[in-house]
Amino acid sequence: MLESGEATSLKEIAAREEIDNSYVSRMVNLTTLAPDIVAAILDDTLPNHVTLFDLASGTPLLWDEQRAIIDR
Repeated sequence: MLESGEATSLKEIAAREEIDNSYVSRMVNLTTLAPDIVAAILDDTLPNHVTLFDLASGTPLLWDEQRAIIDR
């Protein structure tokens, strides 16, 4: 919605979808994950200590730092 110009903010997306602003923000954060991490999510091979919520909130932007979180 942001990319196409259909919405101008995360708050607008949340209102349109009738969901919480913080949820939209966390989901947008998932778009910055390293491709191999996305593959692990889709293949259900993430280590048990890593949750999708963990990755959606406060994950570093640098892919090597993301991988370090998973390798802990």
